[in-house]
Amino acid sequence: MSSDSVHESPELSGPRVLVGVDGSEDGLRAVRYGARAARLGRATLHLVHAVDDAVMAGAWGVVYDPSALQEAGEHANQAARAAALEAGLDAQQVHDEVVLGNAAAVLARLSEGADLLVTGRRSVSGLERMFIGSTSVALADAAQCPLVVISAAATPGATGGQNHIAVGIDAESHSPNTLGWALAEAEARGARLTVAHVSRQEGRAGEVDEVARRAIDELLEPLRVSHPLVDVQVQVSHGNPVDELVDLSGQVDLLVLGVQRPKLLGIHLGGVMRAVLAHAQSPVALVK
Repeated sequence: MSSDSVHESPELSGPRVLVGVDGSEDGLRAVRYGARAARLGRATLHLVHAVDDAVMAGAWGVVYDPSALQEAGEHANQAARAAALEAGLDAQQVHDEVVLGNAAAVLARLSEGADLLVTGRRSVSGLERMFIGSTSVALADAAQCPLVVISAAATPGATGGQNHIAVGIDAESHSPNTLGWALAEAEARGARLTVAHVSRQEGRAGEVDEVARRAIDELLEPLRVSHPLVDVQVQVSHGNPVDELVDLSGQVDLLVLGVQRPKLLGIHLGGVMRAVLAHAQSPVALVK
């Protein structure tokens, strides 16, 4: 069982897609998504199952056998590797390992130098849907590369059939990075892109719309030059951002949102972002 450090090996050189493996159906859904992303970007797929050292000394004084946890992790990785091969990757493109440490901390550290991190989100019904996994929330702040969060329940089938990506824009400082990533992703997929801005202001809607469109056009102008083949549409709407973005997620293969880098230690994921992650009908990409 290795520690949570990036392994420098030929297998992990070049473009790399990192996927968290936990043995669940959501984890396998993340693996399948990551495998398609790796195939599209000609990247290595890095499958990681993290064993939290905190659980090795369990409740009531029970001490878990490290070898049993290692075996369980290897079994989960075998299923993940099989799913990746079924998705069309060559065996040489897939690297897997079991790592000792908290899952969020391990994946955050290994995400440094990765091109994409993919993790599953367990989606349930009722009030439970208000609470998304702590690993996903922690990684939204801590990941060093773009993060895709995907749910087996919300998106059980293969994504990509709608050939449509959307990106939420608020015209703040992090939006150019978010928009640039979304354009590059749309170009790689040959998909069209909807740039969406949601305003809560109901009065003077026409003036608000015009200001928002001008701001978006300014962001888009230099990016269109580097991505001239992408069909881009701008959509300005009014209402609750959560409702609008969740509704939009049902019409696309991927919803891209910008996350500001935290200035202080701790979790800084806002209420809108948490709600969208909990209820999105498509995979959600979080880009800093």
